Amino acid sequence: MFIFTMNDLIQINVKYFVFILSYFVGSLPTAYLIGKLQNIDIRKVGSGNVGATNTARVLGKKWAIVVLAIDILKGSLAIGIARFLINDVDPYGIEILMAGLFSVAGHIFPVWLSFKGGKGVATVCGVVIALSPFQALIAFLVFVTTVYLTKFVSLSSLMGAMSLPLSFFFFFNYENNFLLLYFFIALAFIISIMHLKNIKRLLSGTESKISSFAR
Repeated sequence: MFIFTMNDLIQINVKYFVFILSYFVGSLPTAYLIGKLQNIDIRKVGSGNVGATNTARVLGKKWAIVVLAIDILKGSLAIGIARFLINDVDPYGIEILMAGLFSVAGHIFPVWLSFKGGKGVATVCGVVIALSPFQALIAFLVFVTTVYLTKFVSLSSLMGAMSLPLSFFFFFNYENNFLLLYFFIALAFIISIMHLKNIKRLLSGTESKISSFAR
């Protein structure tokens, strides 16, 4: 027989509230809103993607940086809210990680845009920054190096995402935190799935390089 105290029930409700709030934080369609400020529906131009790369392609670097910064903030904010509201002594507890996943899901499937959002890279970045800044630094260095060598943002995003579980496995004591290792694997998998079309274009040699739209 399960007996729940009032505090247990409050914490259960708080967790659900945090998950829902994290989704809505992540679902803020930054690129779409900034495009609208310029009287442009970013979903109908460029690649049609609601993210920083297409913003750079359509609106230029300045607005892309704004979109990137806010989308990163969404992921970090979700983790911060979860740690503040959820009574969990483990800063990498499953509820904290779930909040991060909900924010990424919100970015990819925003209710405001008929569940058709971005690819989640920037929001994943924000989540990782809040969880493990050193992991985020490694992924950033991998991303920048790949961009410099190939000029493909999509390939760089994939390489950065793949570096998360790999660097955690090789440079950290993953045996003490398998949950975080699995979480990074899940993030890399999500980013890979969201880039399937890009992978096909990379293989066919039709993917756009950053120099093709930098302004």
